[in-house]
Amino acid sequence: MNSSWIQFHIEPSKLALLKFILEGYDHLAILTILEPKEAKAQIYFYYTEKDLIKEILQDFSVQILQECLD
Repeated sequence: MNSSWIQFHIEPSKLALLKFILEGYDHLAILTILEPKEAKAQIYFYYTEKDLIKEILQDFSVQILQECLD
């Protein structure tokens, strides 16, 4: 399987909840904080889970900066 990633901005107050939700889905994705003060983050996940990941991010109203969905 290929892994994919999405880089995005999110409200800082929502980071912990997003991490909790991603881990609650049996480690659906790995969340990495790139710029803590700006709340710039990146998540890595399997390509087959891209629809669920996009749905979760949409619920959090994130601003997607870059993505690699290979």
